[in-house]
Amino acid sequence: METSAFVASRRRALVAASASALLLGSAAFSAARAANWTQTPASGMGDVAVGPDGRVWLAGRNGTVWSSPDGQRFAQSEGSGFSRVAVGGDGTVWGVGSNGTVWKLINGRWTQTPASGMADAAVGPDNRLWLAGRNGTVWWSNDGLNFTQTEASGFRRLSVGRDGTVWAVGGNETLWKFVDGRWTQTPASGMGDVAAGPDGRVWLAGRNGTVWHTDDGRNFTRVEASGFESVAAGPDGALWAVGANGTLWVYR
Repeated sequence: METSAFVASRRRALVAASASALLLGSAAFSAARAANWTQTPASGMGDVAVGPDGRVWLAGRNGTVWSSPDGQRFAQSEGSGFSRVAVGGDGTVWGVGSNGTVWKLINGRWTQTPASGMADAAVGPDNRLWLAGRNGTVWWSNDGLNFTQTEASGFRRLSVGRDGTVWAVGGNETLWKFVDGRWTQTPASGMGDVAAGPDGRVWLAGRNGTVWHTDDGRNFTRVEASGFESVAAGPDGALWAVGANGTLWVYR
């Protein structure tokens, strides 16, 4: 991150905790057996995001960016070298480059922001952009030009819920939530990605490829699935997921 472009908080709270087995703790866990997964024609994908209009955005493993209105027809967008994508409440698409830079898609063209050294991006319903740095720090921006660092470290994946709650997966695979300026650890561990849906449900992809969801951050339900590494929740409640083999699936 270029320090001249950012207003950094002096204090950082270490949020590292040792991870052990997948989702162990005092919370209740259950399994959902009635799975309805459908594979799409897409392949070679690395990340997925869904806009408020239901359009699916994808970052290919080769750095390309794609979009689809229905999960069947795919169009490649201008741009290359991207590893992560996120979509705001106003439909603005943000991309994180494989080199850690952050970009914004405006009128079909990518515009680079001052941010660098980033690993993931997420956008809240208020269109605030949240970023996880490669060094585990967390940042936010209201305009894509000025960035503020929060009191946090050790994070690698982010998502923002409908109420503005920031959900984060740590480098140690634990799950945390950021509410009213404070980070709180959940019982979940062994996680690889997180996606907060517009209905308030939070979806998780385990590092072992499993898929889970929670409505409260305490009780977790496992759905019948395996082999997934990236998840995104759509406005209609559908879950989109990228497999470890690069395929794209939808769960309804």
